[in-house]
Amino acid sequence: MKLNEAIEWGRAGRWQDAQVRVSPSNREQWFVMLRDTLQKSFILVDNDDSPIVTADANELLSVIRSLGLKEVTFFL
Repeated sequence: MKLNEAIEWGRAGRWQDAQVRVSPSNREQWFVMLRDTLQKSFILVDNDDSPIVTADANELLSVIRSLGLKEVTFFL
């Protein structure tokens, strides 16, 4: 799901939770998975449809906050 759309969904209260996971293609990077209130999962991507990944998982926390979520689960 594109970031701009995910922010709109967050404003509407459609997110159930967020998970930060290790990227399967690069074990030194992290990405965000979102689950909506209907239990459907989404990978968070930028506006060019590239997954938002980073080597510092803490950087993703501000993105998750912008979606209206206050809790996140990390999977190592």
